[in-house]
Amino acid sequence: MNKGGRASAALALALARRMREYGIVPEFSFVLGCPPDPEKDMDCTFAFIRRIKRINPAAEIILYAYTPVPLEGGLYSEAQRRGFAFPDTLEQWASPEWQQLSMRRGDGLPWVQREVRRRIRNFERVVNAFYPTVTDPRLTGLRRLLLKAAGGWRYALQWYEAPYELQALHRLLRYQRPETTGF
Repeated sequence: MNKGGRASAALALALARRMREYGIVPEFSFVLGCPPDPEKDMDCTFAFIRRIKRINPAAEIILYAYTPVPLEGGLYSEAQRRGFAFPDTLEQWASPEWQQLSMRRGDGLPWVQREVRRRIRNFERVVNAFYPTVTDPRLTGLRRLLLKAAGGWRYALQWYEAPYELQALHRLLRYQRPETTGF
């Protein structure tokens, strides 16, 4: 969780606490599935997100899958070793696959197994149900209560597997993730 520089996990937790005290809704973005051990990275990040939510339940959580940047180093080299390559042509850069990948939402991430991507999306769905976004004005009190009740038992038990009922509820309510709608 410590990415170097002056940022740290402790600082992020302190900021979440301070923002709660002032009624500010922070947005925390997380990149998951980093090489060399995407699954361990994901599990550690899930635990950290739960800590943030205990401190500031209103905090918006945005999840992305790791996408390399063209800088030499361990992460980029590992992604290349596992089959990653940047597009060579303008057409490849403009392709739907690369657009998804550049949004860190695509399936074309060779270093992140399908199972890891699925676990990330399932966790995201449970968190978004138990802690509905404040950025969607269509989420009335009743809708929020419904989402919270539907996702609460999963969140409490940390059971994120196959949240089909939450997927259906999100579709029914036309749930908007904060990163797709903004404030």
